[in-house]
Amino acid sequence: MNLEALYGGSFISWENVAESWQKRTVASRLLLFAGRRYLEAGERKAEPERLEILEGSGLPDEIKSAFAAPPEPGESAAARKWGEFMDASLAAEFEMISYGERPPIIAELKNGLEAAADEAGEDTPLGGWFLARRDALPGGDLPDSGYLPI
Repeated sequence: MNLEALYGGSFISWENVAESWQKRTVASRLLLFAGRRYLEAGERKAEPERLEILEGSGLPDEIKSAFAAPPEPGESAAARKWGEFMDASLAAEFEMISYGERPPIIAELKNGLEAAADEAGEDTPLGGWFLARRDALPGGDLPDSGYLPI
């Protein structure tokens, strides 16, 4: 499993996030605030290949800049703000996914994030970050298996 890519937000469909921005959803506007808060957490060098991913997406520069410069997992304050930015990105993405499709996607994400935490070591900063993302996902009140959306 590529833990670095997962930490960098590879589990997010940025096309859906961009569509959410174009539709002016509340979640996409909250993503802008999360991106700004992350950028205020410290100066980081943007990675050009990450900037290219969002080029032409129509997303604001703050979101692009935040995505292009993830912190190191050990930077506690910055990693926390990065996590909030990732959570807001997922919320914007979910706005574009039908209600019936969300529970299986959320369950798959939770399982993947838990596996990533196991691989990274749950007591490491990276493992804790993955567990925090898992815990931030909705659906804690749903059964673990056998759930069929209506």
